[in-house]
Amino acid sequence: MLANLKPVPRLTVSEWADTHRKLSPEASSEPGQWTTARAEYQREILDAISDPDTHTVVVMCSAQVGKTEMLLNAVGYFIHQDPSPILLIQPNQEPMAETFSKDRLAPMLRDTPCLQGLVSEPKSRDSANTILHKQFPGGHITIAGANSEASLASRPIRIVLCDEVDKYPAAVGKSGDPVSMAKMRSTTFWNRKLALTSTPSLKGYSRIDDAYTESDMRRYFVPCHKCGLFQVLDWARVKWDDGKPETARYECECGSTWNDGQRWKAVRHGKWEAEKPFTGVAGFHFRVFIPRGSGWPKSRARSWTLNTRARTSGCSNS
Repeated sequence: MLANLKPVPRLTVSEWADTHRKLSPEASSEPGQWTTARAEYQREILDAISDPDTHTVVVMCSAQVGKTEMLLNAVGYFIHQDPSPILLIQPNQEPMAETFSKDRLAPMLRDTPCLQGLVSEPKSRDSANTILHKQFPGGHITIAGANSEASLASRPIRIVLCDEVDKYPAAVGKSGDPVSMAKMRSTTFWNRKLALTSTPSLKGYSRIDDAYTESDMRRYFVPCHKCGLFQVLDWARVKWDDGKPETARYECECGSTWNDGQRWKAVRHGKWEAEKPFTGVAGFHFRVFIPRGSGWPKSRARSWTLNTRARTSGCSNS
């Protein structure tokens, strides 16, 4: 009985994920235990979410680098470690919010042992637990669409998680910007937390780019295996023989070339460096050809082809 009364050990989000999170077969090519070290650049982002000195986390990056999985880790952490009212916003109510709840949130709640039983299954006659609103001991989570004025203007919320904010509508009804509406929901909490993630759209029209500019503007620097110089990966240094994408390689400023293995190793040993003083807003910016980890394409030619396609969209400074 005394053992059961022990408090749950307080962990950072990355420690919680490494200890408890299980990746589901519906959402991962390698289901099983989450390992932050497989995508080391995620560690500081995850831990900023649980840092009491950080009230806003901004993640501006390209597609398929784990943004949604990081938000899921945050949801699991707060349900298990620090129960709170949570609002997670998708660009629209149907189908994105419902799809997220069914295809991403529900499998995590099912497959992560410490979350099993904390959130009951949706029942048509139980208004406390539906597809878009679920209660758990000490809190609740609402999955909303940025186009739904009603879902953005109701309950007080401590944790606001905004996914793909550059796809949100410019205004919702007569209430204005959906991100501003969501932030207003958390004003009564001294320990509120806001997280914004997105692939950037056009510069000058991008919410995530504007938010990143107002942060401490961290970029991810990786070391060269030959000269040791820490540098931000730059697409201009990706080279390949004409008509032969399978020869793609990265060229360091020192002239050495990196193959995929050397590039992935460099990312594992990378570090975040801020350009501006920290004032409570942690901003993270990284590029598409940082490998995602277990889900990253194994074919070098395919990976660089995907990178080329991704590079054609997004902010000019992304």
